[in-house]
Order: sequence, then C-alpha cells, then structure tokens
Amino acid sequence: MKKEGFATGLKKISLTIGIAVLFALFIGFAIDAFYPSPEYNDFCKSRSYPYPEKPYPTQVDITKCPQLNYKDPIYETCTQDVGYVAYDIDEKGCQINPYCETCQVKYDAANKKYSRNLFFIAAVTGIIAIIVGLVYVGLEAIASGFMFGGILVIIYGTVRVFGDLSRVMRVIVLFIELVLLVYIGIKKSKK
Repeated sequence: MKKEGFATGLKKISLTIGIAVLFALFIGFAIDAFYPSPEYNDFCKSRSYPYPEKPYPTQVDITKCPQLNYKDPIYETCTQDVGYVAYDIDEKGCQINPYCETCQVKYDAANKKYSRNLFFIAAVTGIIAIIVGLVYVGLEAIASGFMFGGILVIIYGTVRVFGDLSRVMRVIVLFIELVLLVYIGIKKSKK
C-alpha cells in the first residue's frame, strides 16, 4: 500500500467536502425550482385601504368611525376556528365589516404538507446518493462526497419536517435514520 502525503490527503478531503456540499445545495435548489414551497401571499391576501390612489389617513378620528359590536358572534366563533377577526378599512381609515380570517391556518396546512413531501423527496434522494457512494469503486473521494452529500440532504429534509412531527415521530424518524447510517457504515467498513 502506498503512503499518501499530507497534500494528497488534503486534496481528497477537500474534494469530498466540496462534492458533498455542492450536491446537497444542488438537490435543495432543484427541489425548490421544480417543487416550490407555498407562498404566504397566495393564501393571505391583504385587504387593506380600499383607495390606493388616495393616501392612507395619517390620523384616524375614531369618534367619527362606526362603533364595532364586540358582542357579535364572529368574535367568538372566529377564535374557535383558529382564525382572527380582521376588518375592511373605509376611506376615512375606520375599521368596518369584521370578517374571520383563517388564511394562516390554510397556509400552515399547505406548508406542513409541503414539508412532509420534501422530507420524502430528500430522504429518497439522500439514500440514492449514499448507495451511489457505496457502489462507486472509482475515486474514493468522489464516492465519499456522494455519501456525505446524501447524508446532508437527509438532514435537510429532516430539519424541514421536524417541527411538524409529534415527539414520538421525531424519535422514530431519527432512530430509523441512525440505524440506516450505522448499517451503511458497517457495510462500507466490511469492503
């Protein structure tokens, strides 16, 4: 076996890290390009001042505004629907026409679904990259780069979905990922 010099070892480590980071970035940006995340503005449209050609009043004289009826059932039912009471604004700057805004709930549901799907896409892509790194017997630095990049992609997917998982599911997902990596490590070391 030939002994490697420090410079050669450093080159291999640099190549491995470079491939890993660039692969993970490539996958992250590719997912975003072809499967973009939900945009808040697609769910929650601004219903503000009705006359954009006129400046918004700097001082609102609330004594000239219609009195709001806080006993209106909308105030109670809206919070039960996990929304918030919003208002239209008239030309004097007064709050009128209360309505229940639940767009945040809809956005959160879409974002949760997106994070779950992104996790599965990242997990599958990461596992494929790790397998490529295992079976590629060419240059060790390239194979290691794909393996490390696959691990980074899996971590990215896990981080995205982690907040939406229950405590038990977090432990299960991390356990499965840890077992997978230990198994791959054992298989790799036996070669």
